[in-house]
Amino acid sequence: MKFACLVVIAVIYLVPARAIWTGLLDRLTQRVDTLAERIGADIDSSLKQTINPVVEQLSNKAHNVRESLGIWNRPFSPLSSGHPNPVIPPNPNMANQNEGSNPFDLGLSPLFQSFFDSTPQREWWKGPNICIEREEIDEAKKSNSTSTASTQRPETIGAESDVTLDEDELGADDISKADKTELGTRQSRQFSAHVRMSSCNDEGLSYTCETKIRSNGIRKIYKTRYNCCYGTVREAGEFGCHAVELRSLQETVFALGGRSFLSLMAEAEVDPKFLNQNHTYFVPVDRSSPAPSDVANDVNTQNEGQTTDVKQDESVRLRRQARQATTIMRMDVDPRDMTEVRTVVRGHMVRGIYLTSNFRDEQLLDTEDSEAKIRINMYNAPARIYTANCVRLVSTNNYAHQGVIHMLDGVMKPATKTIAQLLESEPHFSSFRKLLKDQDTALFSQPGQLTVFAPTDDAFAKLNPELRERLMKGQGCVHSVVEHHVLPNVICSTVIQGRARSTSLLGSSLLLERDLEGKLYVNGKLVITRDVVASNGVLHVIDGVLIPENARSFSQLLSSHNLTELARLVEAAGMAPMLDSLTNATLFAPNNYAIRNIPDEIKQSWMTNPEKLKQVLMYHLVQPGVRQAGLANNQMVETGLKGQSVRMNFYQSMPFFNAAPIRASVQCGSVLRWEQDACNGNVHIIDRVMIPPENSITQWLANNRSFSIMTTLLKDTRLNEILNAEGTYTVLAPPDVAFYQMPEEVLSEITKDPRKAATILKQHILPEHVCCSGFRGDWFTSNRRRTIDGSWISLQRHLDGSLTAGDSHILACDQLALNGVIHVVDQVIMPKVNALPFLSGTRRLGLPGMELILNHGK
Repeated sequence: MKFACLVVIAVIYLVPARAIWTGLLDRLTQRVDTLAERIGADIDSSLKQTINPVVEQLSNKAHNVRESLGIWNRPFSPLSSGHPNPVIPPNPNMANQNEGSNPFDLGLSPLFQSFFDSTPQREWWKGPNICIEREEIDEAKKSNSTSTASTQRPETIGAESDVTLDEDELGADDISKADKTELGTRQSRQFSAHVRMSSCNDEGLSYTCETKIRSNGIRKIYKTRYNCCYGTVREAGEFGCHAVELRSLQETVFALGGRSFLSLMAEAEVDPKFLNQNHTYFVPVDRSSPAPSDVANDVNTQNEGQTTDVKQDESVRLRRQARQATTIMRMDVDPRDMTEVRTVVRGHMVRGIYLTSNFRDEQLLDTEDSEAKIRINMYNAPARIYTANCVRLVSTNNYAHQGVIHMLDGVMKPATKTIAQLLESEPHFSSFRKLLKDQDTALFSQPGQLTVFAPTDDAFAKLNPELRERLMKGQGCVHSVVEHHVLPNVICSTVIQGRARSTSLLGSSLLLERDLEGKLYVNGKLVITRDVVASNGVLHVIDGVLIPENARSFSQLLSSHNLTELARLVEAAGMAPMLDSLTNATLFAPNNYAIRNIPDEIKQSWMTNPEKLKQVLMYHLVQPGVRQAGLANNQMVETGLKGQSVRMNFYQSMPFFNAAPIRASVQCGSVLRWEQDACNGNVHIIDRVMIPPENSITQWLANNRSFSIMTTLLKDTRLNEILNAEGTYTVLAPPDVAFYQMPEEVLSEITKDPRKAATILKQHILPEHVCCSGFRGDWFTSNRRRTIDGSWISLQRHLDGSLTAGDSHILACDQLALNGVIHVVDQVIMPKVNALPFLSGTRRLGLPGMELILNHGK
């Protein structure tokens, strides 16, 4: 495709003036030659035979155009000027980087060049001073092998691209010859699946590619990492890495501001032979020294114009100052135990070279002190932050002859004890230790990367006495309380700036925030001691106990979720202690709005009759508890009120889309919010107060004088026997005023003829339980339901919120009875009459949203 692009460009540039052709043809000829060289280097012989004639033809065309225009050795004329100017010879160093790198660079202005230059930026890991580390992991054998290599020639480095199945283009250098042979043999012997997945990640200072092989029992991972070789660094946008000047450990640490550490090293009398080995040093910054950011760039760099003598003088000066500072500081240090000093120094030294590009989050580094480890953590906040034992790294990757140096914002505390041992060794954690079960103690003792917010005994003393007593007795969801204090990963205080959220082992959310004064809080509790580092995590001491939502009792949960009206009724009925003592229970909790809509006379009767109020509240209680996932449509759930159950209904808002939200109701009250967990169960918030029904449908109609005509007609047609039988029904009940709106002759006819009355009344009875929340308003269906005579009626919810059943409007919803629900309508629903004579005698088959009309013919 490259040579095709050249043809297009050549055709387009027939338009410019003659003055442009000089430079254009010079560049075109040069780029054709460069392209020919690249083709020769990059493609196989078969493809070369196809492309070479085209390239040669393009070159000849360019020379012919030159000859016809009389342009040969004329100077290049820039597009920005109208007259020829001599060309300034390019910088030889720049020529290596730019000249010849892009065969399509035709000397165009930047605007036009951007349209035609499709060459991507050079891949820095193919540049000079790149070291390659390859790792092979055999997942079947749980083993790995590592090899390293370095290069000065970019063309010898093979880079891996994203997902491909071509071995010649990806990972061919990473897969051993034996594995290639084995793969080829297995594929030739039998038909099988061969999967190769590859991904690469550019982290700025390192480039890592990973290839996974899955083929007939071979399960291997090949990792290739490209890094700057030791003693070289890379700046942003640089191709490859460049070498830096290396100084001694003492000179480098001194320049970085680590004089106190040099003093400790001198006091510890570390063997020089030991120091000459490659180490990674974590060095605390002197508070009185310049900030590392001010001097770090000067440690391994030099001014371009600085001569060798000046560099040597500077090195001598630094070496002399380092020796003098070490001697003076050693004299000023108070006498101390030599073993302790050596332990501190060795605890900041790691054998081997570890650059930040080698770091992994939650990585544990073994120090020269056999008992202490250094935990590395990495955070994006938003810039990358590195910590070592929760001390922030303020200057990284500083090279010296004896290793690499990372400067710390403070002295690291040794991580020698587990979290369990830290809690056991401190007496002011006695209350918190009482909460720990066997599984908690094991969790805090085993290897891991936990963050524990440990409340002191004074924090437990601030708790509500009843809650504290339950916790100390092992009640009140103690395990949930403990898990609420634990994060599954290490969070150091230095990375918290402003507000941040993290998820505990319980799955609950913890809010971490730092105020303007630098104080740190977790869910409003002050962190009084930060970053106590353990071998399996970090400990923060807090001045309050964190109580999660699902560790609160029912009465506490009602108050915290603004269910104050229900909490007041529970208190009036004297049920708070009973509710809080339950286990595995569910409370359907009406919100404040639902309770305030209850008529005042009814609420007043409850207050004067606590036993009746208790029955209403017990009707909202279910034991054992239920969750949304375990419920089904039309399921009857037994309540705490003896002999009474509540009906669950689920209505899909869009029938043809399974992912559409589902409306749920309990006793026709919509469920607003599911499963607010409490210590002893869960709470489902609903939008109505459920009153236990006392009558059947026919009894409810007979007890209301407004429905006397319908009550009489049900008896005359004996449809009341159907409504009194076992089953569940929905009745669309027109009041007497609706019957009086009918023509007199029709009303007279149905009151005298039970068969005609039965035909009309059957349009008002559905053999299922349909609440008003089940009325649907969408563009896809008419939400039609079958009546007891087999016909269909449409139940609709309109944009203005009104509800209709057929041609009638719903006046009052969800009048509950023992065997169903009643909706009051504003008119009598009449049977549909065929408007077309030829449809008489047809049979109608209906489904929700459609109707089939079958004509039997004559």
